Order: sequence, then structure tokens, then C-alpha cells
Amino acid sequence: MFCSNCGREVPNEAMFCPECGTEIKKTAPQPIVIPEPVVSEPTPKAEPTAPKQVPTQANEPAVPEENRPLSPWAYFGYGLLFAIPVVGFILLIVFSFAGKNVNRKNFARAYWCKLLVILGSVLVLLVLIITGILRGTLEGVLLWLRDVCFPWLTGVLG
Repeated sequence: MFCSNCGREVPNEAMFCPECGTEIKKTAPQPIVIPEPVVSEPTPKAEPTAPKQVPTQANEPAVPEENRPLSPWAYFGYGLLFAIPVVGFILLIVFSFAGKNVNRKNFARAYWCKLLVILGSVLVLLVLIITGILRGTLEGVLLWLRDVCFPWLTGVLG
């Protein structure tokens, strides 16, 4: 038997705990109950079910309209559309700021970035050509190609 206060083992005939002095209350031993194992009955074999319904165009789309992805052909078509000089520029502005589809807006905005990079590159080349810096470099590259890479060209051109 053990003391309920300090947990020390006490003799069965003791009335008080020799360690802490707490009165030992004698209780009848409680029987240990072992639960019976639950045996489940075998479940009947499930009947085959119909295949799951795949959403069709008549049903509600799984992805909301504003997040629906564009197909590769849509990207190709928008790229061609934006390349048209005046109409494409107007549609590029419209698609960049209006409409519900986020993917189309992002593609139009990426096209703006591409146009800005091309415009910046053209401006830098124009400045280099106008100032004459590029002319000397290009002449040097052409001389090097003529003398080193294509020496036969000198004989042909004379």
C-alpha cells in the first residue's frame, strides 16, 4: 500500500504514514476492469459508384473568371495584336488597366516593360551613333573581321 499524500510505501497494517503522518484510509481493493475488445462486423462490399462529374462549360467553372489562366495561343494572339501599330497600342492600354482577368492584365503590363526596354536600347544606340563613339567601334570590328576572320574577303573585295 502507498501513502496518498507523499507516495511512500506503507505496511498494510499501518494506520498513519511513517514519513508524513497522514492517516491511511483503508479502502477495499478495486477490481481491475479490462474492456472487452470491440469486434466490428464486416462491412458489406460497396457497390461501384458512378464516375465523378467533371465540370463542363455548362457548369460553373472551377476557377473564378478573374484568375482563369490564358492558353498559350492567347499569349501568342495578344502578342500579335499588341504589335499592330495604332490599334495594338490602344488595346495595350485598355488591357493593362481594364478587364477582370488578372493574367491578361499582367501580360499587357509585361508587354509595356518589353517596349520600355526596347525603347531605351534604341535611344542609347542613337546617342552612341550621333556622338560617333559607336562608329569607331564598328569600324574596328569590321576591320578585325576582314583581316582575321575572313582574309579571303580582302582578295574578293580588292
